Amino acid sequence: MDRALESYLRRLAFQAGSLPDAPKIDEKSFSSRSLTMAETHAELGGFHLWEHDLVNARPLAEKAVADDPKLGQAHEEMGFLDFSDGKDADAFAEFSQAYALDSTLSLSLFAKTMLSPIAASNVSADQDAFHDALVKVVALNPQFAPAFVQLSRLWFRRNELKTALGVSRKAEQLEPTRAGYHLQSGQMLLRLGRAPEAAAFAQFVAQRWRGPDHDEAVELWDSVPPEQRPAEDVPSVGLPKDVQSVDGRVKSVHCAAPGEERERGLSFVLDAGSQQLTFRGKGAFAAGFSDTIWYGEDHFSLCHHLEGMRAVVHYLKPADASYAGDLTEVEIRDDLPEPVKAASAHR
Repeated sequence: MDRALESYLRRLAFQAGSLPDAPKIDEKSFSSRSLTMAETHAELGGFHLWEHDLVNARPLAEKAVADDPKLGQAHEEMGFLDFSDGKDADAFAEFSQAYALDSTLSLSLFAKTMLSPIAASNVSADQDAFHDALVKVVALNPQFAPAFVQLSRLWFRRNELKTALGVSRKAEQLEPTRAGYHLQSGQMLLRLGRAPEAAAFAQFVAQRWRGPDHDEAVELWDSVPPEQRPAEDVPSVGLPKDVQSVDGRVKSVHCAAPGEERERGLSFVLDAGSQQLTFRGKGAFAAGFSDTIWYGEDHFSLCHHLEGMRAVVHYLKPADASYAGDLTEVEIRDDLPEPVKAASAHR
């Protein structure tokens, strides 16, 4: 692509075209209606919600619910606001009510499905129900890549690796700018014994993305046997001077609540092998996460939903020996689940 672009830019003349004016638009032909006050508050609340302005989103969503308790959109917004506060049971109830009131709300169906026990169950009947719910989400919104990601991971858990890879590639096609979608397919290729292809996926991401996406690509690259990797453009993780790195599982996270002392900042506890390490985020530090996490960039928070997830922590040694280090970066991984030993009976 770079070579083709360079060749195009070096031309002495460029091809040109013209587009005719659009046909006359008659505004009177558009169908329209006035919003109710509840719908108006919900639309305004949704704007603030998706702009990550939760402080201003909540009173508008609450007002919308109060004005019209049967407005599904308002309950959906309340669901995401509760989820952002770590109130998963309340969020599940709001999403369930939203979808019951308005069966076109694919996001509510997806969120309530992902918050339900069937999302992590290895019981065949639960997996069937999980599959059926995700298929309904896709039927409502065929362009919704996160649902395909979760379908892919379900097939992977059920040991249907080729099917899982095919669905993962579909998610890639829908959102090719998500590095984590490419890396998920690469991990599946590696499990299928197609190591050189997995290395190519890792190389593709490492060459195009920075930060946690790049580092995750290097992990995939390092998982490929050396003799099956391309010899050129070997990716690596570069850490600034004096910065150290450790890999482990998140034990707990504590964020200062309003009114609490903030001098200690965020407390991040990691299980790293036989050690339990505590890190603090006193000042500014970077944070990133795998694209395959179902709630993604719209609702990710370092304060909730991280317990048990794998994390790579970059840190500086502290002056105070009472804790392990001062955070410079936290990278949250969303590793593929382990396939069941014997494939469950399913359709």
